Amino acid sequence: MKIQPLKGTRDFYPKDMAKLNYIFKIWRKVAERYGYQEFDGPMLEPIDLWTAKSGSEIPEQMYRFTDKGNREVAIRPELTPTLARMVAQSQKELSKPIKWYSIPRCWRYESPQSGRLREFFQFNLDALGVESMKADAEVIATAIDIMLELGCTDNDFYVRISNRKLMLSILLSLGIKEEGISNVCRVIDKIDKVSEDDFKSMLKEASLTDKQIKALTKILEADNLKDLEKLKLDEEGKGALKQTAELFKFLEAYGFKKYYRLDLSIMRGLDYYTSTVFEVFDKTKEFRAIAGGGRYDDLVNVFGGERCPGIGYGMGDVVLGLFLNKLNKLPDFGKEVDFYIAAVKEEQADTAMNLAQKLRKKYTVETDIMERKLMKQFEYADKIKAKKVIVIGEKELKEKKVVLKDMVSGKETQIPLDDVDQL
Repeated sequence: MKIQPLKGTRDFYPKDMAKLNYIFKIWRKVAERYGYQEFDGPMLEPIDLWTAKSGSEIPEQMYRFTDKGNREVAIRPELTPTLARMVAQSQKELSKPIKWYSIPRCWRYESPQSGRLREFFQFNLDALGVESMKADAEVIATAIDIMLELGCTDNDFYVRISNRKLMLSILLSLGIKEEGISNVCRVIDKIDKVSEDDFKSMLKEASLTDKQIKALTKILEADNLKDLEKLKLDEEGKGALKQTAELFKFLEAYGFKKYYRLDLSIMRGLDYYTSTVFEVFDKTKEFRAIAGGGRYDDLVNVFGGERCPGIGYGMGDVVLGLFLNKLNKLPDFGKEVDFYIAAVKEEQADTAMNLAQKLRKKYTVETDIMERKLMKQFEYADKIKAKKVIVIGEKELKEKKVVLKDMVSGKETQIPLDDVDQL
């Protein structure tokens, strides 16, 4: 019976798994370099966890079912609400700042397409308990450092940064009614996916006048905070403008000025974002956002905790993998075998196994388990790119020696059997 994998899922053959683990290694390396600790949560959670504050998109995409206890359960589509729940549960025991990261496997029932699957891994990094824009700068800095660690440059990617409070104040200053702002935000979020004419038509459908559309379009083109200082912002907007200026100053202190830019069209679809929002994009905009996140100052108290401001982001393996493949930034993965031990005849097989076990204390070692002839063993050693081959034959064993062949240079030497574990 031939069974195909489910749509939107992936098979990871050894080479695919090696690439995935390489990305995981970089994620962990950078996170821990900044002092973040790894955590995880359950794959299954009550659906209320995501319907409380995730907006409409994620609840519609959840894999959900009623379990045997008649509970409405979902397979996690993302990890941030779980993080907030965990912090709320143990808030008094956790010292601040809370700096955690995780690499969860997530599920969303949506149409599979380039850069988006139903099953994916997502690196999450969050800092909680900090009001200062220093936290926002550090979190964004880790995303930039990950891209640099993967071999990317400022010619390959950039971070688009905005502020939800600032954008809300701007929309109010244009005379847009508060009850219509969420519709306008949804239109702004699609600015890169539609033509200029369609974008203006969608704003008209959201009840904006021609004058408002013209003013908003001009504001969205701003790439400098000074361009926004002349706007008639309310106090929250002025505060958000000041916050964003601080964030940019701190990122510049990291030496990352060339990696970010102001982009007021970044909205982020999740309802829990309250201030800073950002996305990592490839310079050609061929792909979806490589990473995205923002500040969520009210999420922990939604789940019964005290107010605990937070900032974090997710970076999915699917888009990142496509991007790195395009740039040829992923190493050519294969087996890394230090020694292959070949027994000339079956009588020497136990000696080969014994030597292999001694060498495995320091090296990657394979020995024959297929009962191949010597020539076939050498062909296999060459195929797996073994660096050296140790040959054990009847004559050599009588002399208590083995033959060591360097597979790169082809040089052969005889060494005492007792010295093999000293290599």
